[in-house]
Amino acid sequence: MKTSPKQSKKELAAIEEAAVLAKQKEDKRRLKSYAPDTWKKIESWGRESGNLSQHLQGYCFTISGRIRKNIEFEGFELANGVKVLDIVAEHAPELLVLVEKQPKIVKLEVTIDVIAQVVLWDRKNKILKPISYTFMAELATGKKPLSEQNKKIAGWNLEIVQKCGFLYKPSPNVDIINNPVKKITPVGIPQLA
Repeated sequence: MKTSPKQSKKELAAIEEAAVLAKQKEDKRRLKSYAPDTWKKIESWGRESGNLSQHLQGYCFTISGRIRKNIEFEGFELANGVKVLDIVAEHAPELLVLVEKQPKIVKLEVTIDVIAQVVLWDRKNKILKPISYTFMAELATGKKPLSEQNKKIAGWNLEIVQKCGFLYKPSPNVDIINNPVKKITPVGIPQLA
């Protein structure tokens, strides 16, 4: 059975489209592999060294914000972000190597105190999706029990915010034996018990 010229053009178009989508996916992965702070360092390096135009410095700022807020990239942002990474790899590869030497994310035990701090942090930074934020807030206030399944889900949310800059600091709300001294109100502000 012979294929018509129209059919082969459609097949070629489908193959080309699949290749473009695969390249975009790889570019997104490459841009997201660097933390927002790294993009800020790249931006300041480009300004100081003069290797990045103001236009590309602006894209560093935009990409940093999109990664921090977990927002999808536009097509032109992908292309310019890859261009920036290529320039950095050529002129200052040590910026990209320093990222690999940064400490790995510490695995935290999921407790009410950790969850409450995530809720307070995410209220300001808005990294979690609204449903995830609500879930964490309900765990922190006691509306939902801290079951094994809920701990697992909270752990996933904790990993997300840690990748975006959340750092756990033991709260003075908990005494040495881990008994709560203060409780968290529904709005997430520590109050005296």
